[in-house]
Amino acid sequence: MSNELHVTSLIVQVHPDKMAEVRQKIMAIKNAELSANNDVKLVVVVEGPSQRSLMDDISTINAIPGVLTATMVYHQSEELEEGEV
Repeated sequence: MSNELHVTSLIVQVHPDKMAEVRQKIMAIKNAELSANNDVKLVVVVEGPSQRSLMDDISTINAIPGVLTATMVYHQSEELEEGEV
């Protein structure tokens, strides 16, 4: 089990006709949450135990039909104290 916490934020550009579907699919991703949006862009925050897990979630988001780009704009990692989750 990892003793790290990784957090990243993404700007996700979406085809306007697919926005509702893309929002639903992102909200279904366990470690992702929507932070802000407009008609063509979403701000998504993703947390995970490793950089690899973040990259997997970003790949999943990029593969959603209607997503034009998912660009990482921030990444932070912290080593957790024993017992922190």
